[in-house]
Amino acid sequence: MATTSDTDEVTEPGSRQGEHGRRSSDDSREAPVGALFGGAPTLTAFVGRARWQIVGAAALAVASTALELVPYWLVYRAVRDLVAGTADAERFALFAGLAVVAIVGRFVVFGASTAIAHRAAFRMLYELRMAIARRLARLPLGYFTRRRSGDIKKVMVDETERIELIIAHAIPDAVSGLSVWLGVTVWLLVVDWRLALAAIVVTPIAFGCVIRAIRKSAPRAVPWQEATARMNGSVVEYVAGMPVVKVFNQTGEAFAETGHAVRHYARFATDWAREWIPLGGAFYSLVLANIVMILPVGLWLLLAGEVDLATLLLFVILGANYSRPLVKLFGITAKFAHISTATTQIEEILTEPELADTGRRVELHHHDVEFAGVRFGYDQRTVLHDVSFIARSGEVTALVGPSGSGKTTLARLVPRFFDPDAGSVSIGGVDVREIAVTQLMDTVAFVFQETYLFHDTIEANIKIGRPDASHDEVVAAATAARCHEFITALPDGYRTVVGERGGTLSGGERQRVAIARAILKQAPIVVVDEATAFADPENEAAIQDAISSLVRGKTLIVIAHRLSTIASANQILVVDDGGIAERGSHDALAAAGGIYARLWQDHLDAQAVRLHRADVTSGDAETEVQQ
Repeated sequence: MATTSDTDEVTEPGSRQGEHGRRSSDDSREAPVGALFGGAPTLTAFVGRARWQIVGAAALAVASTALELVPYWLVYRAVRDLVAGTADAERFALFAGLAVVAIVGRFVVFGASTAIAHRAAFRMLYELRMAIARRLARLPLGYFTRRRSGDIKKVMVDETERIELIIAHAIPDAVSGLSVWLGVTVWLLVVDWRLALAAIVVTPIAFGCVIRAIRKSAPRAVPWQEATARMNGSVVEYVAGMPVVKVFNQTGEAFAETGHAVRHYARFATDWAREWIPLGGAFYSLVLANIVMILPVGLWLLLAGEVDLATLLLFVILGANYSRPLVKLFGITAKFAHISTATTQIEEILTEPELADTGRRVELHHHDVEFAGVRFGYDQRTVLHDVSFIARSGEVTALVGPSGSGKTTLARLVPRFFDPDAGSVSIGGVDVREIAVTQLMDTVAFVFQETYLFHDTIEANIKIGRPDASHDEVVAAATAARCHEFITALPDGYRTVVGERGGTLSGGERQRVAIARAILKQAPIVVVDEATAFADPENEAAIQDAISSLVRGKTLIVIAHRLSTIASANQILVVDDGGIAERGSHDALAAAGGIYARLWQDHLDAQAVRLHRADVTSGDAETEVQQ
């Protein structure tokens, strides 16, 4: 699977490319920096593509930090000349000029390093997020029923953003900080080994404290990620369900889980901080305490005539900040600890088994849909048992039955939202698992009961059915779906933005837009999860008319909730407890006295229900309203 950005190819490592299962040649390319990601082959491939940019950014960062030391060296030289009595105005002017050049050069080089690092990081984030999006699009629908949308959002947005911090900031800073620290250490040892030891002596003690603190708190890293994921997922769910919360006045009760999640996270973070502070605080105190050792040792050596004032001044200037790069390096190491957990979550998505795709386009001589001995279940619960039937081309096959009987699951096996555990689902005599996923998606259109429209224009939402369709074709599909009239009445017509989930349209309007999308797709097989289940009478008539346009001459499998809508179906299958309990025409099943006959009678009884309203004046008079 690949997409493009400008002229560069973006391919998801470890996945099929195109329809023939070719793998990206980049899959085997790994940079040493990939070790930061636990050696995970998928993520190291992404890092490997930017390895030279990362190396270049790190080299420039080292040069920038080295230039930062030049003014200190010039001050040291100037003080030595002053003490030796060889100083003059011309020499000081030269030192000042060199210092200005070094400072300006430092910021120029640092800017170049930052630009290169960010370019590499943003490119990697783009590729990584596109890879996650493509992988999510190819995962079975059951994957999403097991996870909160907030968890997936956190991985795709928040956790990938952590990688940007590593590539754009942490790696260059870590390389430059470590190299400069080593360089300064060698420099100080060359100048005077005794003062150098005084500058260094507290550093091992400080890092001994922090290493112990890290080891002590390491077991909390995974629970912290879990607490964060729970809090994010709960907050997203609470916001998404706000209409239900408000209309039922359940603000307090609905907020309870979110409140528990936030408080749990706060308690966890507080406990972790309290555990960290003793040793962590000692680290920060000791690591910057070099001057406490340098001054007494330096003054003693100065009084003894072992060092001169210039050397002491150099150690005071450099030694006081000697461990500062290590503090920065430690902060980066802490980020690496967090990123390791983040990359694990990203890897879980990128390596999640997707529906197998042969990539083969096969010739389908007809579009009969056949279920043969199908068995399917969610986790350990079996939902469908030995289901067999044929939905023939040009006919309507209706699935009816009690709630929870397995109708929707049955219909979703056709476009391979799931694969059966046993048996087969075939189209035109070919097992759907042997058909390329792209061909299968072109062959089957699915109209969901709960329509989802994207926050985009109406035309863009319809064109999801066929992105290359012209505007005239979109209008023709909308007209056939009986939605052209209300679309043209909107202020911006087909360019009207429908809002998140199509919130600016009514339920019936959204449903007709979804049907227009399916009409535009021109698929020979149509699966409809009762589109009129929640429609008002006016919209129901329009939707039924639209569906008639959609399925003309095609194989139609419809999940029926209102039995009156499928009375003329060629074949009615009664699904009960995961199996086909009855099959036949409406007249035959209604006369058989079985499950369908009972459901039909319940339907008729529901139509005859009379709603009673008490007269608020007399308290006993009633007004009958027939449904």
